[in-house]
Amino acid sequence: MEARATFKDMKLFFYTFFGFLLVGLGLVRDVRVYDETLIPRLLPLVAMLFVALPLVPVVARRVSGRLPDAALLRDPLVVCYAAYAALTAISLCFAVNVSAGFTDVFKTLATFLVLCVSCLLLPLVPRWQEPLAKIAIVAALANGGLGWWELLSQHGLGIHSRHTMETVMGLMTNVNLFAHFLNLALPFCLFGAVTLRGAWRWVGVAASIVAGGMLLLLQSRSAYVGLAGGATAAVLAAFAAGEKLGLSRRARGVIAGLFLAGAIGAVGFVASSGDDNPVVGRLRAIFETNATIDPGKPREGGRLMIWGITRQMIADHWLTGVGAGNFTVRLHEYFGGDDLDFSNVATNWIQPHNDFLWVFSEKGVFGFAAFVGIFFCGFASLRTILRSECTRQDAWFALFMLMGLVAYTLCSCFDFPLERINHQVWLAVYFAAILVTKHGVAPVTAAARPAEWALPWRFALPPALVALGFGIAYALAALSQEREMVLARRGIRDKQWQAVVDHARLATTPWKTLDAFVTPIAFLEAMGQIQLGNLPEATACLERARRDNPNRMYVINNLGVLYAHAGRFDDAIECFELAVHRYPNRVDCFSNLANCYIETGRAAEAISMLEQIPEELRNDAIRANLAAARKRLAAGK
Repeated sequence: MEARATFKDMKLFFYTFFGFLLVGLGLVRDVRVYDETLIPRLLPLVAMLFVALPLVPVVARRVSGRLPDAALLRDPLVVCYAAYAALTAISLCFAVNVSAGFTDVFKTLATFLVLCVSCLLLPLVPRWQEPLAKIAIVAALANGGLGWWELLSQHGLGIHSRHTMETVMGLMTNVNLFAHFLNLALPFCLFGAVTLRGAWRWVGVAASIVAGGMLLLLQSRSAYVGLAGGATAAVLAAFAAGEKLGLSRRARGVIAGLFLAGAIGAVGFVASSGDDNPVVGRLRAIFETNATIDPGKPREGGRLMIWGITRQMIADHWLTGVGAGNFTVRLHEYFGGDDLDFSNVATNWIQPHNDFLWVFSEKGVFGFAAFVGIFFCGFASLRTILRSECTRQDAWFALFMLMGLVAYTLCSCFDFPLERINHQVWLAVYFAAILVTKHGVAPVTAAARPAEWALPWRFALPPALVALGFGIAYALAALSQEREMVLARRGIRDKQWQAVVDHARLATTPWKTLDAFVTPIAFLEAMGQIQLGNLPEATACLERARRDNPNRMYVINNLGVLYAHAGRFDDAIECFELAVHRYPNRVDCFSNLANCYIETGRAAEAISMLEQIPEELRNDAIRANLAAARKRLAAGK
């Protein structure tokens, strides 16, 4: 009875822990903040780990009579992940704005601990792959079902335009990120459909249909590439390791033939169908070379451009990176000479839409090496499993983990799943499941020492809990800040300027000085102070805002205006010259700089600058400045 009770406790802890990670966390949302899922999900994740981490040794002792073995945590993959987490924190030493990187630091710490705890918990449950798959299937049904409900309730069944499908997000904030989540959940569903027994097999089939069908309808091109790549990798692995999967040579030939026929049929369908089919149009757009929509903007919404900028940033800071969370703070330094101001295009250009470039730019060559090392070790572990004398279930599990990991890696080359809490948690569980499976078929012999020292809990646990405590404090402050910033922006909309100042002050915290759009908190307070006529206070706020984000156009331009108003023309000119260089398409910056040149007796420079502005872009203020500059130059002033 005692053994049965302890095993029941272990299963309860297992289902609670992984149920929260894979199902519950994906349903957390706070509509009172701008980013409805990032900080709102970071807080419960860190809090859950703070509670769960000390319970791991307690549960392990009840089940096995000893502490968990640390052998699994010495795997190169875990070492690479630990190095990446450490380098993420160290990168803040090279950041312009340290507070901008705290979200990344605590998110990376939390997901690293998810990896560690998962590695320790999974082996304690016999045939753990089955309950883990069941939990993932429920997650796929929950989030996939929400996506189907959004589609049917808002638009009805059918293939809709991409613009319409952008409203279908399954509580994942973004349609592309929703599709990437389904790419991670689908392999578990397929594994359940193949290996589970009884009703759960049919539940796995249903979940595969729900997730796969929604994935196809969402029209995310990066997700399509990930799905195609993952499916191809799985078919190749099935062909190579068919005997381990229990597949005869004939069955492998049939699978390969069906896959090839399906691929040829899909290509033929896309090539022969008209663009009136939205899915076909999205697929064809992958191979287009010329912009066909809104030629004033770069193709793909600017991906090629921002990748180029990111490469320049990497070249300038290849050793140390610019610091976690500081990509966007430094991004505007590279706007001069380009044809697009991202601040006028969309608010989501706070990542380079390529996680590998993003990591390199922020964490330098060593952070990049550790990040790439995680994936290299993951794929190497899958290769070890499929080449070993593993069981049929282990082989199928490795095959579907390969499918999901390939899909995630490809999606990371075109989007930013690295930013999202759920995607990183699922990835950490993926890696843990791969490692536990590998060490099950190729176990590591632990060094001979007392069981109590199998894992140095007395040394590892206290600092981990302290770090998680700081993470809770940060997440609480960040969440409160976002709520206040929503109210401050609402005050700007309603022209309630004192409310803007009050809410901006309440949003101020030493933990975080930038909002979800990387706008300094002090900037909003400055806008309220300007409208209230408190110009010295507004100037002080904008100076603070410039320290937080020294490249933001609205910060340096408005600060220059206040400097000019106070007669501080040298300071104003420095701001406007920077704004003109960083934002060459903003004619208001040119006009402001020319006005300062006129006031300081530099009329010829003002004329030269204003004449660069095309006639069709000149407004009344520019024409007045040009006339005044010519008059002063003629008068010799």
